[in-house]
Amino acid sequence: MRALVAGPGALEALAGGGRGRVLASFPKACYLELPAGILSLVAPGVQPGPIHVGLDGRLPPLQAGDRVSVSGSGDAILVAGEPVDLSGMRLWRGPLPSPDRLAEACPVVLDALGGVADGCLVPPGRAAAARDCLSEGDLGGAAAVLAGAGPGLTPAGDDALAGILFARRALGSGAGLVAVARSARTTILSGALLLWAARGQALACVHALLAAAAGGDVEGAGGAAASLGAVGHSSGADFAWGLCLGLNAHEPIPVVTWGLPGMTDPAR
Repeated sequence: MRALVAGPGALEALAGGGRGRVLASFPKACYLELPAGILSLVAPGVQPGPIHVGLDGRLPPLQAGDRVSVSGSGDAILVAGEPVDLSGMRLWRGPLPSPDRLAEACPVVLDALGGVADGCLVPPGRAAAARDCLSEGDLGGAAAVLAGAGPGLTPAGDDALAGILFARRALGSGAGLVAVARSARTTILSGALLLWAARGQALACVHALLAAAAGGDVEGAGGAAASLGAVGHSSGADFAWGLCLGLNAHEPIPVVTWGLPGMTDPAR
């Protein structure tokens, strides 16, 4: 089995080498913990992401706790006795439009995400508290409120926080975002995704959404938003809600404004 493409977080985890374990395994994705970080082996058809390693075939049958090791040369990873060839994989990194272009395109992004964000499962009380924190410019407070909240392998609140952090990075407000991501008290898997969201990396459909909106492609933005909404049980919807919240927050004192055309507040 060969690895074809890997996100920057996956490459960082692999570069550290060593032995690890399977955190969780599903038909199309297997999450691995290595000394230098978390990565996910994903089957064909799963979109690229910051911690994804895209394979050329089906995943082998794996279980949580199975052993993992990276070869000394770093050109292969052994997962429960199954070798994965890493020698020919290429880097995938999600592009971002310029902050100015994105700021102009925010109405298109928000309109595309409105229906998707309706499926958010962040507990209403936490959602309201996070909005209040952001309205006061307290991103750290919003992170504390959202981290670990709600259902899911990555809790809904974590996915929403990832959307907020990603939005802030994409709009050019990078200062302190990584520290906020690292402050979140949640699972190690969510922690990895939050860190890369703070660095401006998310699933490919999120980057496609911003690129389409910045280019004036309303139909393309809608298609990318629909792809995001199909991610997980509610992970895509939760991220979309956070992304809307983050894009509606303006420096120096973020003000969250719901009620734009095509948008509803899913926390109500």
